[in-house]
Amino acid sequence: MPQFKSGLDSFVITVKESKLLGGFYRGDGNGLRPTAILLHGVPGVEKNMDLVYALREAGWNTLYFHYRGSWGSGGNYNLLEHGEDIQVALNWVLQQPSVDKNRLMLIGSSIGGYNTLIHGAADQRFKYLVSLCPLIDPKEAVLSEKIFSQFASMLHGVTAAQLQTQWLRLTPATAITQQLNKRNLLLITGNQDEAFPPKHYVAFGKSLDTMTWIRKEDADHQFSTCRPWLRETILSWIKNV
Repeated sequence: MPQFKSGLDSFVITVKESKLLGGFYRGDGNGLRPTAILLHGVPGVEKNMDLVYALREAGWNTLYFHYRGSWGSGGNYNLLEHGEDIQVALNWVLQQPSVDKNRLMLIGSSIGGYNTLIHGAADQRFKYLVSLCPLIDPKEAVLSEKIFSQFASMLHGVTAAQLQTQWLRLTPATAITQQLNKRNLLLITGNQDEAFPPKHYVAFGKSLDTMTWIRKEDADHQFSTCRPWLRETILSWIKNV
């Protein structure tokens, strides 16, 4: 049985002539390692790197990367093209010698949580799906022009108006609940989330029988005041699935 040591490898790969940047954090242990792909939100100020290290300490590999047009990755930012970036990242992960292809997880927050639902539903290779304060329905979560302007100022190749148009064109997660049923899905939301308040999840939550939904009373959108709790909750769920 092969033994793999923890470490960090650079992730630089080309998508349509634009480079995606990130890092592959290798877990320590005997045999192939369970592996996660971590997806950040828009614009990606909260990186959730504490989750990466917690997973690595638990023996997981984790790939963290930036979508095109964000945080040093090349190309133009486009919410509607995140799926292409995720697919390229997954293909790269599957080529790594330490990866257990039967124990893959997609985990993301905010837009990353939305992408976890949408793209995890479409790909049965992901055994675990962990979605943190995700967008569910863009038409029920209309953000102000000021917020889109703030987002666009930190991204490349997209204006506030273009970003808003892309947002409204995203498929509601309520449209793919049939594909998510019977999957290992963990939804964690915060009752103090100002971006997507509790009512944002009611219809989605009612439509899924097998989902584990944990609502943290004092948590905001970034879980900024309860990170240890968040790490422990995710690791505990993974162990018990």
